[in-house]
Amino acid sequence: MAGIFDTHTHFNDEMYKNNDIEVSELIRDANQNGVSKFCCVGFDIESSKQAVKYALKYPSVYGAVGIHPNNVNDYELDDIDEIDTLSYGQNVVAIGEVGLDYYYTPHDKERQKLFFKKQIDIAIKNKLALMMHIRDKDGSEQAYIDALEILKEKKVKNAIVHCYTRGYELAKKFTDLGYYLSIPGVVTFKNAKELQETVLKVSINSLLVETDAPYLTPEPNRGAINQSRYIVYTVKAIANIKKLNKNDVIEATTNNAHKIFKIK
Repeated sequence: MAGIFDTHTHFNDEMYKNNDIEVSELIRDANQNGVSKFCCVGFDIESSKQAVKYALKYPSVYGAVGIHPNNVNDYELDDIDEIDTLSYGQNVVAIGEVGLDYYYTPHDKERQKLFFKKQIDIAIKNKLALMMHIRDKDGSEQAYIDALEILKEKKVKNAIVHCYTRGYELAKKFTDLGYYLSIPGVVTFKNAKELQETVLKVSINSLLVETDAPYLTPEPNRGAINQSRYIVYTVKAIANIKKLNKNDVIEATTNNAHKIFKIK
């Protein structure tokens, strides 16, 4: 049976280091809970270098490299060339996390779009998946609408909407283009009715699972530092919502991850 693929985790986050949690421990504990593969995702140049390092060091870890939309003011556009270079690293499978964030940095929209477009070009050129961070204020979908416009303009084929928590109608706009929705631990929260409805209605063939660790810890560990091993609660929640066997959810989402990341 396939193991769980945590398609979005941050072994490269300072929170682990600051709490004396070793990456080897995180991997070992996850393995013991049925998690067999991980994608460690960069959010700036330094964390992208770390992601490449971990993908080289640990056979079960794959890497994603990119500049997060909240970090675009820390760089010049030409700095993206370094992301291009890093993307040739062994076991790098995606450009990410990249995209648009109108929640934390709504004043930087045009600069975010420039960085997003340039990093999309790298993903297309190097035949890598696009790992997208799209976030907007509650009640607004503008970031998603703008992202869809750019994706269509660039004719992007292989993309993931990381940490999807919105409704079905919006989800369908992405799945209709053949993109995957990556479901975080938020799906276990009692008040996440909109996301739970989305999970119910969207085909399992369009879903991935992720932790976004060390953030967004699922119930019953909400409030603790998130770890890949807690993804079992996300899988269980999806199985319950879709009335599927847990192993079928694991098999489908892991197969989907292998497809989008081109892992044989």
